[in-house]
Amino acid sequence: MTRGSKRASIIHRYCVILNVVLFFVIINAHAQQQTEDSEHASHHPEAANGPIVAASTDSPALANQVKGQPGNANAMMGPGMAKGMDKMMEKMGAPKPKDLYPTLMRMQSTTPEQRDSILGKASARMQQGSEQLTTGFESLARAAAVDDYTQMQVAVETVKEGIAHFDSGLAAKRAIQDGQDPRRVALTWFKSQMNLLPSSPVNDSSTLFGMTPFHTAVMLVLLIFTVVMVYVYGFKMRRAAALLEELRSTETASASAPTKQTSPNEIPTNAPVGTDAVLIPATAHVLPSTTMSPRKGVYSGSMQVTGIFHETHDVKTFRLASADGQVIPFSFEPGQFVTFTLTIDGVEKPVKRSYTIASSPTEQYYFEVTIKREEFGVVSRHMHDVVNVGDTLSIKAPGGKFYFNGQDASSVVLISGGVGITPMMSAVRYLTTTCWDGDIYFLFCTRTSNDFIFEQELKYLQARHPRLKVLVSMTQADGTSWMGPQGRFSSALINEFVPDIALKTAHICGPPAMMDATKDILSELGMPEANIKTEAFGGASPKKTATKTEVAPNTPVNNTRQVRFSLSNAQAQAGTDETVLDVADGLDVDIENSCRAGSCGSCKVKLLRGDVDMEVDDGLEPEDRVSGYILACQAIPKTDVEVEA
Repeated sequence: MTRGSKRASIIHRYCVILNVVLFFVIINAHAQQQTEDSEHASHHPEAANGPIVAASTDSPALANQVKGQPGNANAMMGPGMAKGMDKMMEKMGAPKPKDLYPTLMRMQSTTPEQRDSILGKASARMQQGSEQLTTGFESLARAAAVDDYTQMQVAVETVKEGIAHFDSGLAAKRAIQDGQDPRRVALTWFKSQMNLLPSSPVNDSSTLFGMTPFHTAVMLVLLIFTVVMVYVYGFKMRRAAALLEELRSTETASASAPTKQTSPNEIPTNAPVGTDAVLIPATAHVLPSTTMSPRKGVYSGSMQVTGIFHETHDVKTFRLASADGQVIPFSFEPGQFVTFTLTIDGVEKPVKRSYTIASSPTEQYYFEVTIKREEFGVVSRHMHDVVNVGDTLSIKAPGGKFYFNGQDASSVVLISGGVGITPMMSAVRYLTTTCWDGDIYFLFCTRTSNDFIFEQELKYLQARHPRLKVLVSMTQADGTSWMGPQGRFSSALINEFVPDIALKTAHICGPPAMMDATKDILSELGMPEANIKTEAFGGASPKKTATKTEVAPNTPVNNTRQVRFSLSNAQAQAGTDETVLDVADGLDVDIENSCRAGSCGSCKVKLLRGDVDMEVDDGLEPEDRVSGYILACQAIPKTDVEVEA
């Protein structure tokens, strides 16, 4: 999912949550209001029959808006209401029966004499209230001075009663002077004392599901917003799906052949490390080709050391990355190598040395090389003793034809010895990261458990990937805690560990003697020679040769094989079994080289004339052979030769 689609998904979730919360808040508020109205109506049933109009309005008589006969106050108040009214009004502080408000309730209309009488009673009522207020305030002041709380409470009640008397007289006086109906005046005052008058007329303007127009508008806006966000989310998802489909179709078109699904096998019981996990058959799929990366071609430049890790007592892993933190500027296959050009103190010329990349091609921001410190190794000692994190090294990568990426194969046998494990680890890391569905038979031989490079990682990978089978043998395990196989790999051990070995492909990397012996074993077990790939690690040492005596051009030499370098204008005799590269070293002719085993192709030069023998020419492409190129490290002159160097 793209970053934009993730953002749209998050916004969509928040909008949905917000809509739900607001919806429940509005519904809850409306329900609460309805509950309050219902509760109020239950206490005042007359409200259900129609609104009560204040005494100051010009609306029809209140008796006509409720149940009962028009003009009958007793019927308006309901059965039995008039009988208990005197006591209720008396408790409220109203006059006693046949006083002011009871008198008003019994009047149909008022004559001038009655109006004067009522006004007189109302004035007397107001006077009585004023006197009660004066008495109450004086009593309250005296009680407060001596902290007499009982008398304070009595004084407060006197003040309240005085206010009630004064208010009732004032209300009656104003109503009579305004010409209002006596019964309406009494009833309005009574209801005000009982808190029955509504603060404002009820106006039910609900338009949808009992909601007000405002609530309806809010919900409509939220609904429109939700629809818009859902549309945006759907648009983003369709766009992301289209991009993924485009990438998928590109990978499918570039894949050369699908891998073959094989049946699962149990982990060998003689493996030193393993897992009892049940194998789950994987569906066949095509591994992404590492050559699909846009970082094609060979890169020459500088890389920065960003990490150094101790693998064993004499083996370190060096991690290199771009100084700017960007993706490394080249792609590689699992098993290819990188060539370092190093300036070393005490060495006159820059030294070149190749090391296999041990990391997986899926790690695009760095690559790693794992190097063993050799006692007399100029480059390995420099890397271990001098190179630090932060240093910048000059490299050329990638190189080599010795690699395995899972294409066109359903299983593979990886056999290594010592530090020759590095190209095998690159392949294992890549195949397990991409969940390759083929069987991987990993055989590793070393001296002791202290020399077991990548031990913990191999155990971890085997536990996670049941198709990875690991067999480790120690050649010097006596006196150690090692309980697994011992000695060099034998025909019986390999045949027992790898089923149907004759039908498989093997890659071997290690010391030359170990590789030669393993090749013979695999051939005896029926594996075709074309299915056996080998690579020497660490680079072969140049042969020690006597100092060559430079021969002047065109000087005839009887019964000798002359090697002439056209660009350097130098030539010398080649001894028995000496290669063109050996002669070049003796003449100080610079020919780039690395592995000296015929695998990397760094030393290829063009043969201008003559004939040579090459035991290994893996580093040459078919077009190189057609164009007349040879590998200087492998080419032994059969006649006088001239090369372009």
